[in-house]
Amino acid sequence: MFLAAVWAAGMCVACVNEVDDVFDRNATQRIEEAMAECDAVLQDSEFGWRFDYTPSNGAMVNYVMRFHDGRVSMENAEGETSESTYKVVNAEGPVLSFDTYSILHELADPSEYPYGTGQGGEFEFVVDRVTADTVYVRGRKSGSSFKLSRAAEGEIYRVRLEASMDVDGGKDIAFFHTLQVGGQDAATLFLGTDKRSLDVMTADEQVQNVPVEFTTSGFRFSTPVTAGGVSVSEMEWDNVRKTFVSADGSALVAEASTSPFSMGATVDQLLSSPYYKMNGASASITLQLLEFANDFPEWQRTEFFFDADAVIDTLKYQVDTQDQVTELGHAQGRDVLNSMSFVVNNTYGLPEWGNFTVKRIERMDADEATFVEGIRNGAPANSLNRNIFCKNIKGVLFDSRGVTVVPRGGMFYIVSSSDPKRWLILQPQSLPQPAMVIPTLVRQ
Repeated sequence: MFLAAVWAAGMCVACVNEVDDVFDRNATQRIEEAMAECDAVLQDSEFGWRFDYTPSNGAMVNYVMRFHDGRVSMENAEGETSESTYKVVNAEGPVLSFDTYSILHELADPSEYPYGTGQGGEFEFVVDRVTADTVYVRGRKSGSSFKLSRAAEGEIYRVRLEASMDVDGGKDIAFFHTLQVGGQDAATLFLGTDKRSLDVMTADEQVQNVPVEFTTSGFRFSTPVTAGGVSVSEMEWDNVRKTFVSADGSALVAEASTSPFSMGATVDQLLSSPYYKMNGASASITLQLLEFANDFPEWQRTEFFFDADAVIDTLKYQVDTQDQVTELGHAQGRDVLNSMSFVVNNTYGLPEWGNFTVKRIERMDADEATFVEGIRNGAPANSLNRNIFCKNIKGVLFDSRGVTVVPRGGMFYIVSSSDPKRWLILQPQSLPQPAMVIPTLVRQ
């Protein structure tokens, strides 16, 4: 009803009342009523509003905002806080405007990185619709849609737990987190799939999912967690250390380069399933994946084969001085190999399998493997081996020693031993027969 009224007001604002009004109030009155309703709803939430905002030139930023009498206080995942004045104004309909400089305005500041443009943020949002629990808005400049959701108690601490530990969120964070007791890693922590619990692995290598309840200062475990001889019930946010610390200071959540306990997996575990598909990866890899997709907009997925049955399709040819190609021989053979293919615009099962294929015929040796040849659309592609996206993937998995393989939720997380902020997410798939057809060109 709110949106319908605003749209009707916008359509009629310039009309002359030569016929009877459909509404019992004129357009200006209806817009003013909608603005007052929006402001009243914003001020009505006891714990504020969660605003997940993505500027046009940056990554998502999460805020919790509290509105009261023309002022709004805000916090973000990094522990920054600020205040701004705000108002709901009539600019061809209700617009929520943040008026004084704040951490929201920093996203639009050209003096901030990237210099000259900033992150493409904005601070005026057209209000499209208001419900009891959600305010739907869109950027006045970008037109992109967002929403403010009514926050629960301790929402900012839920935001901070997600921001620091959500390995599926595409953020530049370490894969491993631990509960440190007395400066020693006493348990490995993973954010639960519901994002309201923690998977806790202790020294006996048993994993327990422990729900958490967010509070006004952090979160508490549903049942105390015992690690390193210490029982921990509640964690509070420490804005100096930018992490959660137990109430008595004996334990804290910390980043780690590896798990302190055996995850029970190496590259050998990957070989138990020879065929994988990659739909996502860590933040640094995802960035390169996006760049790859921009260059090749028909990109569909990346596929991995380990010690998999394949057909090697070999074409021998020669080229004369007039660039005329003569086929000298064409043969097929079978082999077992490791391969990485980028499926761009080919349908599943076609002989070319993927437009980009990097392969190796040598058997995988322990935790190390190296791809030695690149093929693009059936032709040698040395540039593919230098492609930054390919190098990132090979750097995480195939050129690493001692990579950690973590099975979670039916996926395999392959974490680089040299940089815990880099990992791949591989999903096991059923294996077609033969696994693939790899073209090989031999010029003679």
